[in-house]
Amino acid sequence: MPLPSQQTIKPRVLYITSRGHSGSTLLSLLVSGHSQVVSAGELKMLSNPDPQRRLCSCHRQVPSQCPFWGAVEQRVKDRVGCSLEHLQLVDGGDDATFLRHNEALFVAIAQVSGSALIVDSSKSLPRLSRLLSVEAQGAAFEMQPVHLHRGPFGSINSARKRGDALRQASYNYLNLFFLTRERLRGVRALRVYYERLVADPRLEMARVMAWLNLPLEEGQFHWRDGVRRDIHGNDMRFGSSDQIRLDQSWRQQLSWRQKLGVLVWTLPVRLRSRWLYRRVRMWIKPGVDPFP
Repeated sequence: MPLPSQQTIKPRVLYITSRGHSGSTLLSLLVSGHSQVVSAGELKMLSNPDPQRRLCSCHRQVPSQCPFWGAVEQRVKDRVGCSLEHLQLVDGGDDATFLRHNEALFVAIAQVSGSALIVDSSKSLPRLSRLLSVEAQGAAFEMQPVHLHRGPFGSINSARKRGDALRQASYNYLNLFFLTRERLRGVRALRVYYERLVADPRLEMARVMAWLNLPLEEGQFHWRDGVRRDIHGNDMRFGSSDQIRLDQSWRQQLSWRQKLGVLVWTLPVRLRSRWLYRRVRMWIKPGVDPFP
């Protein structure tokens, strides 16, 4: 059943911010297995010009061809006069338009799904930062950010396999960690560790759901049984197994010299030392990679 009226809804938005390939799709699927939650996936991708990057999980269609997202789009059009692909969701435009477009989107998702808690796994720190800024101006939604963090070896090895030099990947890893920590300073936010989530999903999900003030439900661990509405995300959303496995391929795929480089370059993150970060950051500024 849809929620009663647009005026009485103030959706809560669990926003997952992280590096790519850090488990955001897994966390989104586990949270949205709850009876009171809907995962919308990477909402920033709604405005992506490539239709293959806007496919939903429920029908594998672009939003305009999906019954769920088509209904969301109609409500958004009724409120702000534009389709989903023309919404301002990350950059560009003034804050008033950004606020109006995102309010319309979140309220429409809540009304069509019947769930007032929405998971946005866009990952983008600039999008989160802008949403937090407009929330402080009196937005009709409440942000609940989750910083999903993956250990350096797995994260940097994933970036290396996508074509990044090890030095560049380490530099990016450092920057994003400390930029995220700084942006979330003073904000009620939760940090979730990918390795802990995969090693003991029940324990870590109990912590996440307690933070959301919702009971943990058994159905959250059988997420293949339900319907998911995610836009974009890891291809695991289309699989058939709900088995969770820790990806430790970096152990075989990185040489000992590469592991040593990652170990040294990411020391500031493990020590949570901004002082050391500033010094290591200058030292490893992208250039010739000594650990190819």
